[in-house]
Amino acid sequence: MLMLVYSVMPNQNLVLTFIISSLLFASCEAVAQGHFSDPVDPESVGMSSDSLQSMDDYFHQLVDTEQLAGIQTAVIRKGQLVHFDSYGYGNIAESSPITDQSIFRIFSMTKPIVSVALMQLFENGHFKLEDPIHKYLPEFKDLTIYTDSALIPAKEPIQIIDLLRHTSGYSYGRSAYPELNQIYASANLYASENIWEFAQKASQLPLQFEPGSDWQYGISTNLCGYLIEVLSGQSLDAYLQTHIFDPLGMEDTHFQIPEEKIDRFTVGYGWQEENGLTIVEEQRDNRYVREVTLLNGGGGLVSTTYDYMHFCQMLLNGGVLRGHRILKAETIDLMLQDHLQEARASQEQLRLPPGELGFGLGFAVRGNEAQEFEQVFGWGGAVGTYFKIDPKNELAYVMMIQLSPYRHLGLRQRLQDFVEAAIID
Repeated sequence: MLMLVYSVMPNQNLVLTFIISSLLFASCEAVAQGHFSDPVDPESVGMSSDSLQSMDDYFHQLVDTEQLAGIQTAVIRKGQLVHFDSYGYGNIAESSPITDQSIFRIFSMTKPIVSVALMQLFENGHFKLEDPIHKYLPEFKDLTIYTDSALIPAKEPIQIIDLLRHTSGYSYGRSAYPELNQIYASANLYASENIWEFAQKASQLPLQFEPGSDWQYGISTNLCGYLIEVLSGQSLDAYLQTHIFDPLGMEDTHFQIPEEKIDRFTVGYGWQEENGLTIVEEQRDNRYVREVTLLNGGGGLVSTTYDYMHFCQMLLNGGVLRGHRILKAETIDLMLQDHLQEARASQEQLRLPPGELGFGLGFAVRGNEAQEFEQVFGWGGAVGTYFKIDPKNELAYVMMIQLSPYRHLGLRQRLQDFVEAAIID
């Protein structure tokens, strides 16, 4: 068809230019709509090929020196896929390489997805952010606060916004208080049969502080998942499938891996100084393959890099992708604001992760100081997965590894540094 159009038109150069321009526009539109093709020339969208190659070289040597089993990185700029690199193994023992079809445990990168889903219900008038959660989950009405000497009644209720910004007072049982940590451990939350049972157990746990008065990473997003079920009348997996995954074309994002996709699942690795890489979770015998009844909204999803790039591109597009509006642009703007002013008024120093100064509704928000925030946002997962989105620079990037512990490698900061150094326009 291209040759036919070219041959019948009198001004061949003009037509050829038009066709090439149209194809380039279509390619850009395809990525903006969530149809990723091969990466384009980075310089065409203001990024340096040499800098991105330096990033690949650095990460590859970590695999070559057996500090990582494998790594996959992807970068989107100005609606174009400019970088996609896979290196190393999804399964070392079987010499199975990481590919664009590999499925990864994303752990807490589940949280932004669940937060977006809850904010859909906010947009539809199901709740207000300032509503106490006991308005919809009555078991959370009479909560207690842990102190060294006793459990005391909470003065303030947990508001829904507290769940989204992690100011609820709930932790993961990894606080500075051994007795409180033991209470959480004894509750055995993740042995719950389902999300309802998880919530019932959680409602009996003491909080670490008065809701809204501090920041503590913990089970808050699991409760967001339960709230989605109560407000929508759907199970969490069904709601996400209908309202997030299907519209965005996230075909390989699941709580439970379908049998036909198990061969694409990666092995979970650990690392010990004396032994190097060790298998922590097998490819074919693990919690994601067996029947999943506890839908862990705080960290239970698996996904692919392409799927998660669809989610990122939707956020970059102001809430729309593939002709589907997931959220309003103003809702995304609300989510990207720092929402910790109240907590800062109570606590001089918040226990945010290194390099993160603020937290919105489901995402960490980057800033130079506590009162000067950029709308650069993202989050990571427990085995080193990570994403960052920079709307001002029309930029998003994703990293997938499967390693715990991983912090000794400093990969998240390295990824940010490499990508941002690659911006030349």
